[in-house]
Amino acid sequence: MNSRTITARQRILAISAAACTAAATALATAPAAAAADLPLEIPAPAPPAALFDEPALPGADGWAFSEAFSRTSGTARYDDGALLWTDWLFDDTGDGSFTYTDEAAHANGSDVFRAGVAAKGRSSFWRVDFTTLADPDLPIAVWALDTDADPTTGTATWPGNAGVTSPGSDAFLIVSSRGVRLETATGQRRELTELGAALTVDEEAKSFVAEIPRSLLRINGVWNVRLATGIADESGLGFVPAPQRSDMRVYNAAFRTDVQEGARLPGPGMATSWNNGAQSRALAEGDLAPFALELDWRRIARGEVEDEPLPTGFSTRWYVSSVDLGPGVHPDVRQPPGQPPTADPRVYGRVQPYLVYVPTTYDPSHPAPLSILLHGGGGNHNGFRGAKEDDVFGPVCEERGSVCVSPLGRGDGTWYVNEAELDVWEVWNRTAQTYAIDGTRTVVAGHSMGGVGATRLATNYPAVFAGVGIVSGAGYRNAGGARDDAQDLLRVENLANTAVFMDAGTDDVAQGNTRSWGAAFEAAEVPYRVHYYGGATHGQFQWLGWREFAEYLDGAVIDPQPSHIAFRWDPAEQRDSLGLTIDEAHWVNGLTARDADGRWSRIEARSGALDTVLSEPVVSTDTRTYGDYETEVRQLVLQPVGAREPVDELDLALTNVATATVSLDDAGLTGDVTVRVSTDGASEVRFRQGDTERVKRITAGEHVLTVHRE
Repeated sequence: MNSRTITARQRILAISAAACTAAATALATAPAAAAADLPLEIPAPAPPAALFDEPALPGADGWAFSEAFSRTSGTARYDDGALLWTDWLFDDTGDGSFTYTDEAAHANGSDVFRAGVAAKGRSSFWRVDFTTLADPDLPIAVWALDTDADPTTGTATWPGNAGVTSPGSDAFLIVSSRGVRLETATGQRRELTELGAALTVDEEAKSFVAEIPRSLLRINGVWNVRLATGIADESGLGFVPAPQRSDMRVYNAAFRTDVQEGARLPGPGMATSWNNGAQSRALAEGDLAPFALELDWRRIARGEVEDEPLPTGFSTRWYVSSVDLGPGVHPDVRQPPGQPPTADPRVYGRVQPYLVYVPTTYDPSHPAPLSILLHGGGGNHNGFRGAKEDDVFGPVCEERGSVCVSPLGRGDGTWYVNEAELDVWEVWNRTAQTYAIDGTRTVVAGHSMGGVGATRLATNYPAVFAGVGIVSGAGYRNAGGARDDAQDLLRVENLANTAVFMDAGTDDVAQGNTRSWGAAFEAAEVPYRVHYYGGATHGQFQWLGWREFAEYLDGAVIDPQPSHIAFRWDPAEQRDSLGLTIDEAHWVNGLTARDADGRWSRIEARSGALDTVLSEPVVSTDTRTYGDYETEVRQLVLQPVGAREPVDELDLALTNVATATVSLDDAGLTGDVTVRVSTDGASEVRFRQGDTERVKRITAGEHVLTVHRE
């Protein structure tokens, strides 16, 4: 009766899973790309995670058309016989309150990811991709077809007890795993899979594709189409109610535009912060009228091809991650803030969203700086949006001419560790594939949990970021989930060559941590600047202080040849299986720990060729007014007091370091080099100069070596 295609792809899932495991192991052990092979957008010291190629999504069986869907949610494009639509991810909350009772939904069981309409030969094709399809019998998709583009004809009432209306529907295509029905405005019903239509359910691609002969559905002219999804009843032809209400049963309405969803996000509720505020308002009234897509069969017949939309201003994009953690989401990610934080990911699937802001002045012929903005706990990639979003994106992005991205970080409270950190690097990678980015001017900043995440990224990869903004969020959380070990403050020495801005409020829970970190910067004689806004509370820093951050870090560029390097890392932080390898600081790389269980590994290096300026630290404090806030501004700068002649000398101090590679050329050392080295155990040091590499194996103690130039 029903046509259900079991694909060859599904039959080899077990083999594919084994192959993926082997591939992941290979990725974990593969060396990072050589610096010469890296694009400008991603600096060479970035971890392997930043360089992974994006996996391809499987093509949908039953769909012989383009798979080049737009990466921008809320947009469509014609492409060689098909109209391709991209929806928002994780927006399946109906009126903003809907949850799922069936565990097979994985809290995401009827979420439209993409949709396509195509024509070829004697058939039209109707495709729906779901973000999660763990149980193909769970979702139902209904297409409302206004075949004369006239809202005054047809019917407004949707079939299947959907509980929604929209004007002008002349027919409906009801699609579930059990088949395809065509229902007309006059009430005529035909089971199309009994009359020659075919339905392909591709569980790997998470797709329903219905092929309908023209004899069963005549196509021509210009239509308006709508698409809504929910949970199917036992027949597969109707909707079952959500736990919250029975009169309106639609979880997700497609064909909402960024104009409709992209203005101001409504309210503080997490359920309506997934670019679904307009959907929530419309579905609260059961009205799908605003959400329609114009479908021009003539453009499909001509094989018209449109470029991918790349709007300026705000957009939400998606990418395919190198890891797939399973289906769906943890239910708490769409509950009100206040859930306990966790180091575990809570948004699981292979496809992840992220926010992009492209300034109106963006010119791809002039690479732009990149600003990575990390949301706080209880938020998502839209965490900086809302009524005061211009206070962030204005000074940081638009006025600086910076492309800005805000990753999801795999959830609302994941502290940007492990898979959540991987998300940040992969968002950078995908952004660099799309926009012209000058990676030497990348800064990372975040609020609260995001500030802790920014600290983690900047201290572990100091040669990758030109600057860091720790906004009401001083602290550190390690890969095991523990936060604020007393020794974490020692990490500040890693940032000696990075522009550092911090802030907090005097009524802010983060003030104590911020002052402790400020004292650590001063003890280590590392330049930084901090603002303490009088009377400001923690939550205000979602928008407060960002103009001062932008002004301080504007123009910051990675120093490619710092004269002095101090780099400390915790060997337990390595996550090689995720490509999160901590092994490089400026012109020293290939770092490994001698004792993987040791609390710290550390290297200190000074180039006599570059260390020619004598300076002393100067700390100053003054009071300034920013808006309504009287603000204590404290900073440390290195004041030049003299100079010395360059010499071909190198000082190295190694603690719990098994291997290290020094680029003498990058350290400015061009002749025979005298090396003074101390180590607390056996170490192997490689010295690279031009095309030559010399290996020195050093025992514990202090040594003087000579590396001859050839």
